[in-house]
Amino acid sequence: MAMQSPIDTYWHGRLGEDDHDHDHAAGHVHDENCSHHHEENPAPAASSINARFSSFLEQLGDGVNARTNHKRLSPAFDFYLRRQIEDKLKFAYQLDPAHYANYNTYHFFLTQPTLGTRPELTPSAAKLAEDTINYCLQDQNDPRPSLTAAGAVCNMMELLFEDHRSPQPRFTLQQIQENQKLLDFCIARHRAISAQWDATGNWDLLSRMRQQEAKDRFFFILKMREASQATIIRLEKEARGELTPPTPQGLDLLKRKSNG
Repeated sequence: MAMQSPIDTYWHGRLGEDDHDHDHAAGHVHDENCSHHHEENPAPAASSINARFSSFLEQLGDGVNARTNHKRLSPAFDFYLRRQIEDKLKFAYQLDPAHYANYNTYHFFLTQPTLGTRPELTPSAAKLAEDTINYCLQDQNDPRPSLTAAGAVCNMMELLFEDHRSPQPRFTLQQIQENQKLLDFCIARHRAISAQWDATGNWDLLSRMRQQEAKDRFFFILKMREASQATIIRLEKEARGELTPPTPQGLDLLKRKSNG
C-alpha cells in the first residue's frame, strides 16, 4: 500500500467537485448548493517566516490534486479514472489476498457496472471469490483469513442466488447447499483458531480497534449465514412444491413496498 499514491486522488477526481458547472472567474457568487469548500473567514497571515513557508508548502500539496477544470468529466476520462481505481484495488488485493477489506472492496468494485471497467463482471467476481477462499483456507494459524474466506463464500452465495432466479440458472440448488456447508466450515475454522489465540494471548497483541474489527466482521458473517440459510430453506420448499416462487411482477411489487 505504501508503494501507491492514495486511491482517493482518483476517486475525488471522478466523484468530487464536478456536480455543477459554473465560472470560477473573479466576481462569481457561490450559491448555497455549491459543493466547493470555501473559507468564509480566511486565517490570518502567519507572523513568522517559517510559519508562512509551511503554509505555502501545504497549499502546494493541496494544489497537486485540486480540480481546476469546472467542466464535467468526459466519458473517456471518467473511464480512465475508474480503471485507475480498479487497478489500484487489484494491486492492493494481490499484495494481501487474505486482507478482508482488500478483498471485499475489490469484489464490490467488480460487481458494480457503473464502477468496473471490464465487462466480465460476474465471472471475474466469482473467480476472485474462489481464489480468495482457496488462498485463505491454507492459513491455519491466524483466525482472520478464515473470516475473509467466509466473506468470499457469502459473496459467492449472493451470485448463486441471483443465478437461481434467472430464467435459465446455471447452478443447482445442491451447489448452493454445498457452498453453505463451505461457509459453515469457514466459520468453524475461525472459531477454532480464535480459541487458540485466546489461550495463547495472541489476540492481545493486536490493538483494541483491530480486535473489535474482527468481532464486527464475524458478527456480520453470522448474520449473512442466517440470511442465506433462510433463503435455502425457502428454495428447498419451492423445489418440493410447498411454496410458489414469486413472479417478477410480485418481486417488483415487494421492492416498491419496501422502498416506501
